[in-house]
Amino acid sequence: MATKSAKEFEVHPYVQFMTDKYRPYRKWIESEGIPIVSGSYVADVRTLELGDWQRKGGKGAYLSFSDQLVADGYVCEIPPGGSLKPGRQLYEEIVLIAGGRGATTIWYDGFPKRTFEWERGSLFAIPLNAWHQHFNASGSEPARYVALTSAPVAFELYRDPEFIFNTSYMFKDRFNPEEDDFFTKEGKYYTEYYGGILHSNFVADIRKINLVPREARGKGTRNMYIHMAGSAMLAHVSQFPVGRYKKAHRHGPGAHVCLLDSTGYTLMWNEGEPPKKYDWHEGSVISPPAGTWHQHYNTGKVPCKFVALHANTAVQREERGVEQIEFEDEDSAMRTMYEEECAKNGVKADM
Repeated sequence: MATKSAKEFEVHPYVQFMTDKYRPYRKWIESEGIPIVSGSYVADVRTLELGDWQRKGGKGAYLSFSDQLVADGYVCEIPPGGSLKPGRQLYEEIVLIAGGRGATTIWYDGFPKRTFEWERGSLFAIPLNAWHQHFNASGSEPARYVALTSAPVAFELYRDPEFIFNTSYMFKDRFNPEEDDFFTKEGKYYTEYYGGILHSNFVADIRKINLVPREARGKGTRNMYIHMAGSAMLAHVSQFPVGRYKKAHRHGPGAHVCLLDSTGYTLMWNEGEPPKKYDWHEGSVISPPAGTWHQHYNTGKVPCKFVALHANTAVQREERGVEQIEFEDEDSAMRTMYEEECAKNGVKADM
């Protein structure tokens, strides 16, 4: 039986044809008139240069990482004492508040509006095709948030912005417009799913949710998955201790890792290539390309915590699990590098 394989082509010819002839999502974001950040990393969404965003009525930039076409991020700023324009869309969206404080109002036509207040660290999802509007509660400071959406999938499917932004159908199985406490009721933990899934339509401070031990990625690691507003997109919070790092791993596309605290770095590499180093702190966002090995290292004096926003499970299911490299099988040079980086910060490596 033959065991050696050969790759027929790098890109399927039909995929190449669709890319050459249509490119609906890319054409749309280019028409928006705001910066488009490529690559796999932004150092700090709180200081990222933004452009005037006419459609939203604020400032913004797209985070179009790794050409993944399953999920894309964006950063948006609401001016002091101001608000964004109301909008709705036929794609899912998860919002993480990076700085500032304010409120969001969500509604369907003909039903009462629901408003909740947020601040740095708040996390919530926009129910599918619901009207929503964001307000800045400060009269002197701007507010910023980072969001992940399934817009690339919607544009590849429909290719029509008028349909995507101006369809009136109400998805009441996701958002019950008559439910008074939809965004204020206490979240529920489902512990039967690999430790835990938090079902909550609004998290006031993502840093304060309960986490459970998940040490398959490294001793002392804690985790929690989050399901919001009936969305097929998801988030998960991960924490690992001072003087530790997580096992190298790789998976499919669409994960956007948003750092919440501490300092450190991530190494990313493909088979046979040297790793690239990405330094991070609160406000950094990293999105590993599909199939790329990556490893997160905490060099700070407090435990590292991040929230990862993920693509819709309809296009990114991870049914075969996630590959990882055990510590005993890793390149010893990576451990040496980590010990040196910790020493620079006065931290003792505790692996």
